[in-house]
Amino acid sequence: MLLQRLAYARVTAFATESIMHRNLFLAAMAFATVGVSQAQPPSVHSGFEVASVKPTANADGQSLLQAVPGRLRMTNLALRRLILNAYGVQDYQLSGDPSWVASEHYDIQATAAGNTSVQQMEGPMLQVLLEERFKLTLHRETRQLAVYELAVGKGGVKLQLSKEGSCTPYSVDSPPPPAPTPGQPNGNFCGLHLSVDGLNRTLDGKGVTLAAVATTLSRTYTSNLGRNVIDRTGLTGTFDVHLKWAIDPLTSLAAPGAAQDLAGPSLPTALQEQLGLRLESTKGPVEVLVIDHIERPSEN
Repeated sequence: MLLQRLAYARVTAFATESIMHRNLFLAAMAFATVGVSQAQPPSVHSGFEVASVKPTANADGQSLLQAVPGRLRMTNLALRRLILNAYGVQDYQLSGDPSWVASEHYDIQATAAGNTSVQQMEGPMLQVLLEERFKLTLHRETRQLAVYELAVGKGGVKLQLSKEGSCTPYSVDSPPPPAPTPGQPNGNFCGLHLSVDGLNRTLDGKGVTLAAVATTLSRTYTSNLGRNVIDRTGLTGTFDVHLKWAIDPLTSLAAPGAAQDLAGPSLPTALQEQLGLRLESTKGPVEVLVIDHIERPSEN
């Protein structure tokens, strides 16, 4: 957030975008090769039954994203982050937005039918809300951008295959189960969980594919790679992973003054030493969303 969607409520702390990261994003766009552009048609999906959208009273607080049966709650999220979540893209895949989209935070509480899946609420239904309340219109372009390929390292992989039955499979296409009872342990669901400690990151996963690991590493607020990561290992099956690294303080989204917390290897080094994987730099087609129009929401 920073979880791969789990079956119960999800809480994710997002860091504020730095000016340096914004400049790197714009520089990447300047050198991109722009492909054929098509207007993005209005969403054909139905929206929430009821939704409240309000500016966040205190943007210095923790950000929260919570999905439970029939309800989606988002607290203290930048509008830019809402768009990224709704359309399933990373920071470097969004262009054309005015500066206030990144700086203004909103609280959203939305109600849907009880059997609505997490993926529907956080994706197509949130898109409808953005189109209706923020008058968002956009189109898609394909650009040649720098990407990373996740490949097997020279010494071979150091991965542990998941034991059958060690975790409960969960699909975001299914309705979320009720939130756990206070004081009771959460369900042992398969998936990825990211822990953040200053500039240090710990990624734990049970029953996950390497494609899911690559997608998680693509997220700028996870690793600050600023690129798509594509699984090219050729390895199938599911694995249990434990990966610890530290992000670069010069390009990180971490809070100022966090550099003294740096205590781990870089992500490429950690991947090689801990999992036997490597990142190979190349270029490839990346879909980019370009905002054509957006407005501040009207009062509820």
